[in-house]
Parts: sequence; C-alpha cells; structure tokens
Amino acid sequence: MNILNRPWKMGTLEIKNALVRSATDEGLSTEIGAPTQRLINVLAALAKGGVGLIIAGTAYISRQGRWGNTGTGMDNDRLIKPLSLLCRQVQKKGGILAAQLLHCGSTVNPTMLHEKKSLFGPSKMDDPVSGLRVLELSKDHILKIVDDYAKAAMRAKKAGFQAVQIHAAHGYLINQFLSASRNWRKDQYGGSPKNRALFLYNVYEAVRGEVGKDFPVFIKMSAYDGFHGGVMPQDAVQVASDLDAMGIDAIEVSAGTPEGAKKGGWDHIIPAPFKEGSLLKYALQIKEKVNCPVISVEGWRDPLKVTKTLEKIDAVSMSRPFIREPDLANRWLNGDLSTALCISCNKCLDLTLKSGLGCIFHKRKKNENA
Repeated sequence: MNILNRPWKMGTLEIKNALVRSATDEGLSTEIGAPTQRLINVLAALAKGGVGLIIAGTAYISRQGRWGNTGTGMDNDRLIKPLSLLCRQVQKKGGILAAQLLHCGSTVNPTMLHEKKSLFGPSKMDDPVSGLRVLELSKDHILKIVDDYAKAAMRAKKAGFQAVQIHAAHGYLINQFLSASRNWRKDQYGGSPKNRALFLYNVYEAVRGEVGKDFPVFIKMSAYDGFHGGVMPQDAVQVASDLDAMGIDAIEVSAGTPEGAKKGGWDHIIPAPFKEGSLLKYALQIKEKVNCPVISVEGWRDPLKVTKTLEKIDAVSMSRPFIREPDLANRWLNGDLSTALCISCNKCLDLTLKSGLGCIFHKRKKNENA
C-alpha cells in the first residue's frame, strides 16, 4: 500500500489518508463572518481532490479577536446556518472538515485598527512586531475569552464540522501567553512555562467540556518561535505532553512567528528556496513524548520525502500547494509522484489580502460566484 493512503484516527474520527490541508486565512467570508460561495467552492474542490483532512481557515471566536474583515466567524449563533451549508457541500464531495478557532490577540492586520479600540495581550507592552500599545488582559477578560472558545467550538459542532482545532501558534493570543517574550504576568498565568500554558489548558478544558469526549479536538502549536526568548522546543514538548495526558486528539506541529522574523530569526511562512524537513525534528521530539497522532507542517512539496517522513510521523499537512493544485492529493495517491507545482513565491498571501485566496498561476473562472 502507498503509505500516503494510510488511514489514521483522530479520536473517534477515521481519516482516509495521511495528507492534511493545513489551515490558512482564505479571506473569503463576508463582513459578518459568513462563508461566501467562493469559500465553499475552494473547500469543496479540496474534498473532491482527495485530501484526507481539510482544516478550514481561521475562524474567529469573537469580533475583538478577529484578524481581518473577511475572515470566517464562529462568534454568534446566526452563523450556524450558513456554516452548515459549507459543511454539507464539502462533505457531499467526500471531505472531512475541521474548524480552526482563533483569537489573534495583539497580532492584527493593520487595516483592522480602525475598529480596535484597544489591543489586548498577556501583558502591557509595545507590541514587538507592530510597535502598537498593548493592554494587559484582566482575569475576568481571560475567563470571557476561554468561554468564547468553548461556545465557538459548540457552534462548529452544531454546524456540522467534524472536528475543531485550537490555533496556538504563530504569534496569536495563545502563543503570546506561552511566550516569555510577551507574557510578563505575575499571577497564575505567568512565570514558569507551566503557568504560561495555563490559559491554553483552560481553553482546551472548556472546549472539551462543551463538545464532549467523543468530538475530536486538536491543536496547532509552534514548537519554536524562531528566536531565543520565545517558545522553545523543550517548553513545547512539555505542553504537548500535558495536552496529551488531558486527552487532546492530535497535535499539528509548526514553528516560527512574525516576532521571530522581526528579531532576526524566522517566520512561519517559508519562502523559496528552503530545505524540506527542516522543521520535522520538532514534530519528532513531540512524537516521542505523546500517544496522540502528530502532524508535521512545513513546506512539504516532494511526495518521496513525504513518504519517507510518514514512516516516522502520522500525517503531513500543507497549504500553499493545495492553493495551486486542489487535486494534488489525488495526483499523488494515484501514483503521479512528481513534485507539487507550488514554488512558494507567497503571492497567494497578497491575493488573499486583496481579493481572497488564490494562486497567480491560475485564473478564477469568470462565472464563479463571489
């Protein structure tokens, strides 16, 4: 059997193959957070294209926590109906669809600043990336955000998503709590690595309590923030081990933050040229300490390298290659093992900000619904 076709389980959910579409902000929802037909088409094409698990782009848990004005919302019950349509259309094409839950904290698209009365984070500071003033979250505010995560997870479940992923990577709020460079708190949420992880543990426990033990809950986390003083690999291994003991159903391991890039380290968006497998070591360090499945994300392009990696890890995830080739999974699964066409030019990021997710190497059909 082609190891790419190997099924695996995430909690009670069986995934048909080891290829995962990692979440990206599609920028294809309305101002109120409802998915457009273009977003439905994008995710349905991935389902038709054979990817085992589709993680939909970041869904904000509150208006205050949204990164941009075209992201998907999970912040109120009115969105359950339009999100249900999205889930049905993707599942009709054979897809397994997970929602990714996000609060951006003080990391925000500059175009959103007009609606942000204040930026909030673990500690009062000037944001190390934007330089903007950040106010410290009160304990009551923290508890409100934890509750927002739980309610958003239940909305995802009611809408028909088959799993939820907690976004704890790449400089957003949970990652900010985990990082000593941003978390200077003197209460139970700051200090030691375990205390800095308390917010994440609270979020996980609240989400699990809301959706139940049989509904898959997993996480995306940065194993290394890309600079000394942020989240370090040994901290990430301990957090992953704790979450595993608490019942997390899978861990997607990434690395890098905008702060890392700002401080001369590296970001999570890897440009060409790069060496495939350079972040795998972090996933393997976590894999050694947990029982749950581990997913490695980091610019995979060569199916032969992916195949070799799957001898050590449960699944691999990609995003940009699926933007250019929605049917990439079927191509590889059916024996065409040529490298993905994506060249990591990152122009898709510019398109997402301007007009929604797309690739400069193929044009959207003129009659495609907006």
